[in-house]
This record gives sequence, structure tokens and C-alpha cells, in this order.
Amino acid sequence: MATPNCRAASDHIIRAVKLSDISERTTVGVFLRQANRLADRTLVRTWTGDAWREVTWAEMRDLALRVAGHLVELGVRPRDRVILLSENRLEWLYCDLGIQAAGAVTVPIYPSTPAETARLIAADSEAVLAIASGEALAGHLEPAGDLKHVLRMDREVAEWVSGPYPDAEMEEIDRRLAALDPEQMVTIIYTSGTTGEPKGVMLAHRNFVDMAYSGLKVFPIGEQDVTLSFLPFAHVLERVSGVFTGMLAGGSSYLSRGIDRLVEDIAEARPTVMVAVPRVYEKMYERVQDEVRKAAPRRQRIFEWAVAVGKQHSRTGGARLRYAIAERLVLGRIRTLLTGGRLRFFVSGGAPLAREVEEFFWALGVQILQGWGLTETTSGATSNTVDAHKYGTVGRPLPGVEIKTAKDGEVMVKGPCVMLGYFKNERATEETIRDGWLSTGDIGEIDGEGFLTITDRKKDLIKTAGGKYVAPQPLEARLQEDPTIERAVVVGDQRPYCVALIVPNWDAVRSRLGISGEPSDLVEDERVRDHVQATVDSVNRGLGSWETIKYFRLLPHDFTEESGEVTPTLKVKRRVIMERHAEEIDALYAGSKKPERQAAH
Repeated sequence: MATPNCRAASDHIIRAVKLSDISERTTVGVFLRQANRLADRTLVRTWTGDAWREVTWAEMRDLALRVAGHLVELGVRPRDRVILLSENRLEWLYCDLGIQAAGAVTVPIYPSTPAETARLIAADSEAVLAIASGEALAGHLEPAGDLKHVLRMDREVAEWVSGPYPDAEMEEIDRRLAALDPEQMVTIIYTSGTTGEPKGVMLAHRNFVDMAYSGLKVFPIGEQDVTLSFLPFAHVLERVSGVFTGMLAGGSSYLSRGIDRLVEDIAEARPTVMVAVPRVYEKMYERVQDEVRKAAPRRQRIFEWAVAVGKQHSRTGGARLRYAIAERLVLGRIRTLLTGGRLRFFVSGGAPLAREVEEFFWALGVQILQGWGLTETTSGATSNTVDAHKYGTVGRPLPGVEIKTAKDGEVMVKGPCVMLGYFKNERATEETIRDGWLSTGDIGEIDGEGFLTITDRKKDLIKTAGGKYVAPQPLEARLQEDPTIERAVVVGDQRPYCVALIVPNWDAVRSRLGISGEPSDLVEDERVRDHVQATVDSVNRGLGSWETIKYFRLLPHDFTEESGEVTPTLKVKRRVIMERHAEEIDALYAGSKKPERQAAH
């Protein structure tokens, strides 16, 4: 990490970099001004293996400028694309800032992305250099085409931040910082389309900065706040809300050790604000429910009474005496357990939040504020706020953002959040942005008070509860390549993972497996299910974890046009199928019934 003389070197360099020459509407312009003002204050806390290490604003500035200088030394030019392929860690943050300070463009890739997809992104983005966290992820990429270098955080970058300061490159960094334009592209974030082929969303410096300012107008966040950074930095929600908005506010953050340590992290960090996807809050809710089910009947009744009182109080402000008792007996203890005791509000985004979970947290006295947006809208375009909240909605437009619905109910967005376009894909850009209005692909309703409710998806693209997109058609097509599978429908929208309804080709099954029987009996036959299991496992190989089919259910009969489950051209009507088979689908998630089969992944 940074050497003892780094602060002095960094201060010298910053004196050479005239902050007044760097646009305030660029991400590094914001960061460098805050680093100059808050130099010795803690910016980030990261786990070192046995303790939390504090990193100051000045240290982060030094680390970022070191990376920038070495990138210039390697020949990275302004507007060149540089890949970041890493799990969340301190190095991710200062490499991202270093790339931007060099005037280049960050192309983040999720660490769970299959190697084939990572190479596709590298080629499509025309990246000239990649930085991976270690040997395993570096192995996903290899120098080819425009990609001249694949560096490692645990090797080359570690040498950069501990070795001599790249003084010779600093004058060039000064020039590049001064030349940064708010309209200049700062990142390309790849998001899957309906065909499964990733599209590169181009976002400008001012997308991040303007939306961070917009968020601070409705979310009361300041220098005293402590956040727990949990979502992947490659996710636009964390990049905007957790990183740049936090930097603009001047607060500090803890870098979570991951979902397995999240409970510990919350207890130790005791965040005042936290941003996450619904699945995190669902897990908290499920944890409490599991504990309640284990309790004695009398304690269960007290819990249920206290939550009911909390819900009434959150809606009306009434029942004050009963609420005070419920707070002392139940609510306060659970709130401290789940949040660390000083949380002011949660922000939920990336996917719809179940109303029962939303109401539960409000009953506890924890404001959980649901928002909505896309990668193409630089994350949040609307959100509930501490002063304006309505259950079941995703709130009102953030300041500067406009929304409307088209004739078919599709939600349209206009404002500083709208992307520059899709990289090297003018046709898709023109189809998505017209007259400044972005077509989101979500169907929604706007009530008389301006609150937006998302009711459906215009296309079949699945958005899991973790905020990841999954294209179901390629998965279904691969399953149906097996001659013993007649039909497959992948489900997972607004759910924690993907599952499948599978209709076997019974003639092929009988022939292939040498068995006989009626479909209604064969769906329970272990030989049939083992055979389908092998196909599902084969399809899962090479996929990102969020795309894999976790469970499946065999159905005895195919969908028909007469039943209204398929169109005249035999395309499945997903909404109808999900309604008709809701019980089977719910059983694959709820745990009330043992799943048919869990797929290997």
C-alpha cells in the first residue's frame, strides 16, 4: 500500500494540479476537491484479515494518482478503455479513480462473469488494458486485439502503489485533468439484452455527478454519515449511490466482506445509511421469521402484536402508548440486531421490493426507501424519500428527472440520468432514445401524486431480486436441444434465482431410457428426473451464478394454444404460464414444499 512519504508526494502533485482548472462536473473533479478539503478524514475502511484499516482521503488521492501515472507510462491515452475485473476491494476504487484521472474510460466486469463473456466485452469495448484482482480472474482475459496488457492488482498494481512515485508522468496527468469535459464518457457498463448479448451503456462524467447532486437534494446525507458498501462496484447502483454520492457528501464507508459476513459487518460498522438490492433485505426479514418460528408460542404472539402495532404507528403515527411498549419489548431489539442501532434509512433498488418486507421494516422503525432505475438511467431515476413515501411504489422522479408513460404503458425517462447511448450500437441507441426520452422497457402507472408503480416488463428479460438481468430464451433453447425435452420455460423475474418448468418429450424419454408409463407417473420417476438434471447441469456450466437454473419442476403435458398458454406461432405466454402454474413455481421458492430438483452450479 501507500508508503510513509506518499502524503507529501501527493500534496506536491496536487499543488501542481490546479483544482480550479478541473471541471466540478467530472467525477475526479469532485473527488480531488473533496480530498483537498477532507485530507486527513477517513474515507474508507477495509478489512485486512484481522482488523479494519482506515484509508484517508489523502491516501486515496495518492493511490489514484499513482495508478493514473503508471497507466500513462504504459501508453494509455485519453478515452482509451480500461477493464476492471475484480471483486469489491480497496484496489477497485483507486484503480477506477486512477483510470478516470488519466482521462480513460473504466469498463467494469463482474468477477462472476464467465471467461467467454469477459473476453467478448473486452473485444467489443476495444479495451487496450485490463486490471484483474489476481491470477484466476486475469486468466479470463489474455492480450489479444486491442488488449495489450492484462495486469494484476496483487502484482503490478501493488508495485505501483509501493514503489517510486511516477513524477515524470504528472505533468501529462495535469493536462488530462484540465482537459476533462463533463460530457466525456467515463465508463461503459455492459448489460445483457433480450438476446443475451451484452450491450455497452455509455455514461458521462456529468451523469454521475449530476445524479449524485440530485440524490443529495432528497436524501439527507452528510459528512457525519457512515455507509456499508455491499453491492458490487461493477453495479451502477453501488457506483452512483455508494461511491460518488458518498464522496460528494463527504462521508465515510466500510467495504463489506460479502454476504456471508454481512451480519457481522453491519454490527461492526453500525451504518447510518445503506444501499442494497431487495434480496439483502429479504434475507434479513427471513432471518427474523426463522427465529420467531423457533420461539415459544407466547413469544410468537408478542412478536406478532408488536409488529402489528408498529405497522399501525408507521402509517398513522397513532397508538403511541402501545407503540412505546412494543418498541421496548420487541421492535427496538430487532432493529438494533438488524441495523447496528444507528441506521437512519435503507435504500432499496435494482429490483422490486416485496411489500411485506417493506412494511415489516417500517414497522420496526426503519425507513426503507424503494427506488427504480436502469443502467441506462445511471441507476435511480425515481425513489421514495424520507419526506415522501408510498408503499408499493418506487417513488417520485429525482430532481431534474422527468417521467411519463407511453400509450402502451411503457415508462419513459428524460433528464441528466439518461445515458449517452450504447457503445458502437447506433441502431439500438436510436431505438431506445428518441427526442431525449429513454424507453425503459418497464410498464408502469403514475398516480395523481406523481408516484410511480412498476407493473410489468415489456419484454421477457428477467430481472432477478439481486438486480441482475437474465435472458431466458437462450437458456430455454439450450435445454430444448436435448431431444428428451419438449419445452422449457425459465422463470425468475423479481425472484432471488432462476427456476424452470420443463415438459419432457415423453416418447423420446421412453425410448432413450427404456421405460414405460403415463406422463403423470413419469414426472415422479427418479430416472427421468436424473436425466433432466444432467441436461440442466450441462446448461449451467459456464454461466454466471445469477443466470443458472437452481431448481426445476417437470410437467406432464405441454402448453397449448387452446389453453391460451402459447400463441398461434407457439411462443409461450409467460404471464399466463406463471399464473396457471403459480403453485408449482412458488413451491420452488417458498420452501413449503421440497423442490423437485436442485441443479448443480
